[in-house]
Amino acid sequence: MFAAALLIAAPAAADTVTLVTPVVYGTHLPGLGQPALTLARTLKERSAGSLQLDLKQPGDGTVPHEILDKVSDGKVDAGFATASFWAAKMPAASLFGGYPFGPDAKGYLAWFDRGNGRTLYQEMYDQAKLKVHVIPCAFGGAESGGWFAKEIASKKDFEGLRMRIFGLGARVVSRLGAVPVLVPGSGLNEAFEKGNIDAAEVYTPAVDRTLGLQDEVKRIYMPGWQQPATVLELLINKDRWTALGPERQDLIETTCREMLQRTLSENAGLQAGALAELTNRDGVRIETLPDDVLDALRAAWGEVVKEEGIRDFFFKEVFEDIAKFEASPPDAPATPAPLPPPETAAPAAEDKPPAQ
Repeated sequence: MFAAALLIAAPAAADTVTLVTPVVYGTHLPGLGQPALTLARTLKERSAGSLQLDLKQPGDGTVPHEILDKVSDGKVDAGFATASFWAAKMPAASLFGGYPFGPDAKGYLAWFDRGNGRTLYQEMYDQAKLKVHVIPCAFGGAESGGWFAKEIASKKDFEGLRMRIFGLGARVVSRLGAVPVLVPGSGLNEAFEKGNIDAAEVYTPAVDRTLGLQDEVKRIYMPGWQQPATVLELLINKDRWTALGPERQDLIETTCREMLQRTLSENAGLQAGALAELTNRDGVRIETLPDDVLDALRAAWGEVVKEEGIRDFFFKEVFEDIAKFEASPPDAPATPAPLPPPETAAPAAEDKPPAQ
């Protein structure tokens, strides 16, 4: 009934609007890439074909790190991404995409719905003078704590550890003596085989398995402290957004809101299933990081937060707002109506996700 109401509300006789939409993750990737396919199909169905996303795979005219600027400049209409890709331009961006010891998907959903999350999210892009309208549109899943060729029995085992890890997480482990190493996803197996790295933080377990890491490394540590959630965003050029009109805008906003709820639920099962496959079929050991290691990582993260807050006031504002909200969240809202089943896709020619 709800989907039918949306279909009726969509502009029935309007010309078809097509938004060229590059994505940061190939749409064949479970959890990370597939939500873009579901979004495109749902918008097409609910608008009776009058609103369509022309999804472009990574590198198909736009490399992932170009998406934000191209959307802002109007060179493409929209983009399906994660804000962590823009951290070099806007330090607070990582706080909207997933960060060390940050909220899980449920926590992000609450902050977007009942806190200042949506307001601050848009404000970040506005302050940077980027002409984009941002909508949090799906969750890509929680990462594991990483793949390790060496045992981590205490925080001392991080000293000299060569780890493939990026961004804020890299700054955290470096404080424990680890050495961050830059390795593309397609080169991880070779790097482990040659002993160039001892550990690697990659993506979610479901995506990691598509990379074949289980063929080279047989130990994963949990929890994924460096990224407990991955928020996927829909960016639309502001002029293009305005031209869509209120009915199509509402259709997009409503569908993205439902996708957040849906992917929150689906990813728990998807990642648990991937971990079970890794354990039962691939012989991978799923181990837990010792308490003293997690305590040391959390303390190091506290130091990084202070540094970032001094360097960038907006980072400090956003981080403090999240912390305040988590300390006293408002009551939960009602659960929205369900989306249709997700669409699946055949693997693309390039099956390695871009480096984050």
